[in-house]
Amino acid sequence: MVVGGVNVAELEDYGIDLDTLRAMLDEWRAGANKSELERRYLNRPGSHGKLFTTLVRRHLGVETERRSSQTERIRELEAEVARLRDLLLFAGIDPERPAT
Repeated sequence: MVVGGVNVAELEDYGIDLDTLRAMLDEWRAGANKSELERRYLNRPGSHGKLFTTLVRRHLGVETERRSSQTERIRELEAEVARLRDLLLFAGIDPERPAT
C-alpha cells in the first residue's frame, strides 16, 4: 500500500511504520549507531547499517551516508590531473607519449 508516496508495505515487511522510521532517524541524528538501530528496531542481528540507510533514503528522502575525506580528495586530484592534461595538450605536448 502506498500512503503519501511512501510504500508502507515495505516498512511493514520489517515490522515498522513511517513514524518508527522517523524515530530511528532522530536517534541516529542524536548519535545512535545505525547497526544498533537495525538490531533493535528491525531485528537484524548481523546488520551493518545499510538497510537503515536505504530505508531512510527511500522513504524519508534523507541521506545518512557521508563522503569520506579521502573520496573528496581523490575527486579533487582527478580534476587536477584532467586540468594538467588539458594544459599539456594545449601546449602541444601529448601526455600519452613517452618523453624522449
